[in-house]
Amino acid sequence: MLTLYHNAPKQTRALDAVRKLKAYFERQGINEKEPLPNMQKIVDYCLKYPRLLRIRDSPLKYLHDPDLPYTVVHDWYIGIALNYLEASLFVLLEQWKSDYMKKRHDQEQIAQLFAKAVNDIYQCYEHTGLALGIPFPEGCALAAVELKDKVRNRSRALIKSKISYYFMEARNTFYTLTMHQIEALFKANQPSSSFANLFSPQMMKYKDDQLETMVQAFLDVELPKLVDVFNLPDDYLDMALDRQEFNDPDNEVDMNSWLMNTNNDASKNDKETLEAHIQTFSTVCEQLNNLDLTPNWTEILKEAVEKRLESIDWEESADVSVVQIQLKWLHVLILPWLSHLIPKTDDIDTNWHNFLREKIKAEHVLYEVIYQAKIPEIFDIIIATKRGLLEDLRDSLMREIQSRLLHQGASAVDILQYYIDCIKSVSVIDPSCDIMESIIELFESYLKTFRKDVIAGVVHLIRNAHEYSSLQVNDDDIYVFKKSELNNEQVPADAVVIKEDKPAKLRRLQKKSKDSVAMLICMCRSLKDFIKGYSDKLGHVLLSTNNYDTIEEIQRLELLKRNFPPDAFLRCDIMLQDVTDSRRLDTSVHLNSSIDPDLHAVIVSRKYWPGGSDEDDDDDDYDQDDDYDMGDASIKLWPGQQESLEEYDQEFRKIKKSRKLKFLPTKGSVRLNLEFQSRTLTIDVSPEAATLLSLFEGKEQSYSRNDIVTKLKVDKTVVVECLEFWMKKEVLELSADGHYQLVEE
Repeated sequence: MLTLYHNAPKQTRALDAVRKLKAYFERQGINEKEPLPNMQKIVDYCLKYPRLLRIRDSPLKYLHDPDLPYTVVHDWYIGIALNYLEASLFVLLEQWKSDYMKKRHDQEQIAQLFAKAVNDIYQCYEHTGLALGIPFPEGCALAAVELKDKVRNRSRALIKSKISYYFMEARNTFYTLTMHQIEALFKANQPSSSFANLFSPQMMKYKDDQLETMVQAFLDVELPKLVDVFNLPDDYLDMALDRQEFNDPDNEVDMNSWLMNTNNDASKNDKETLEAHIQTFSTVCEQLNNLDLTPNWTEILKEAVEKRLESIDWEESADVSVVQIQLKWLHVLILPWLSHLIPKTDDIDTNWHNFLREKIKAEHVLYEVIYQAKIPEIFDIIIATKRGLLEDLRDSLMREIQSRLLHQGASAVDILQYYIDCIKSVSVIDPSCDIMESIIELFESYLKTFRKDVIAGVVHLIRNAHEYSSLQVNDDDIYVFKKSELNNEQVPADAVVIKEDKPAKLRRLQKKSKDSVAMLICMCRSLKDFIKGYSDKLGHVLLSTNNYDTIEEIQRLELLKRNFPPDAFLRCDIMLQDVTDSRRLDTSVHLNSSIDPDLHAVIVSRKYWPGGSDEDDDDDDYDQDDDYDMGDASIKLWPGQQESLEEYDQEFRKIKKSRKLKFLPTKGSVRLNLEFQSRTLTIDVSPEAATLLSLFEGKEQSYSRNDIVTKLKVDKTVVVECLEFWMKKEVLELSADGHYQLVEE
């Protein structure tokens, strides 16, 4: 053991405490030669009798009196502890520095010296608190928890103040060498490509293939706004792991593309030696964490990535980028290294989530280094290419769009999504929008010529704009269509037309391209077509809305109105008002308790709803609903429903004098509660689907498709859609003889 040197510095408060304690002992009649021991004597006793620490035999036997002032005893103990620690550090660090200077060019020797020095320092740090493990009586100053905290904190602060530049340099060398040792151990395990065994077992919640899959997941995607990506809560991390599609082919990178053929000192060691080195590294990291001497590992990683990028001219391809290559290296070799060095607790879940947060940080360090390395190449790219770059980009992009996207196999929604993403990307590359014009014309020509589902696709995207980041528009960038665009005004044949020059066109396009919603709407044949399509969709949604809830629809409509002149969506406003009025009238009707409580009506202003008489525009893009005339809607109602409708109508006439209701049996929705032997199903369906299912109320009922069409007296297409719906819900099944029947359970 190291001895305490007599020339170790003394502290004023400690010396004052010594005087007060000696005075106290004299008053108590304690005449022992050394009632106040030094720390060396205390440490020797604790190490000699580690299992038999008793007050009466210890050097501290006179200091357990509860009457002794806490402050005085604490100042004395902290003083002798720091004196002991400072003297010990002086000897250790001087000897370590001497050995380090002799072997500073040998990394493995430096690592061994560093590990031994950290272990010795940590032992001295632990020695300062050994005596506080003696079972002192309650109320004794030496039994106070705050004394232990004070000793630890001041000991750590003292050790930090004594650490030299050479010590920190050796620490970084030690950490960097372990990176190479982990890589060497991975190579020693080949031909197996497994790397789960490289991780610290204290950190990992999963094992083997599951662990390897989890650590390669990307957790910083689809995050809400205003979130600290480096300090994500535990539940966010768990949800991110649940969202991952782990069989991602983009994450499959050939080992030969990322594993470097290096011949460093670590690769010369055998497998057992490498495992021992990594175990030593884990122990030293734990000791450094307890001493608050953990290095900034992000700087070590950054330096390692920079050297890695400089050492080889990494080959990229259309399928694999340098980012993917280096990410694979980081996931396989750096994350195991990271799992050993970060602090750990006794809770495996806490350790796992802390590791995931550090994993995200490591990935972003990699991104930053690659980004900084690629910046100088941008200038070279610009200088190396001539004026034809943008035209070449436009021509190449248009060829790819035409061959890979604009075909009948792609849905309108997919094409329109790519269209918006393409416009946003091109506007960044070419803010003048010069090449954008040709790309827009290509999309417009295809969609308006060959597709009849464009308006439905545009309406779908705009109604669900909150789900697409590319459709979020700043208030300052909203493009408002003019009335002339809305009314599609025709220029008289004899009028003198001043054509808009190209700069003016480009200025208008630059403004419009900032509003992705406006760019989507322009894909429709006309603005009136879009307004009609949106209004029809809103009408269908409102007819199937439960509880007359229109708040969400009103919010959607108000956002859309920002792009249009006033009163462009008059139909929508009237339909929403109809629903509001219907809620009030329905409440009044149901004051009569004899009215069926499950029957609720939406009372519509006939010509403004889908299928109304004001539809004077012929448009093949939409399948118009059945006429509202009750005579044309010959569908057979659900048994017993007609009586409930008549009662509702009678009560309505009492409230609205001289008015009566004409029920439209194919509109609205029906809520069904279906009970089976092993399950129950509550579902909202169309009236046709509900009426179709009523045919199967009897036991062992079965019908062919033609039988159902005959009984229901509705279009065959509607019957087919309803049958497919119930088969997907596993309510009906198709037998071998072509008859439909209830699923047997």
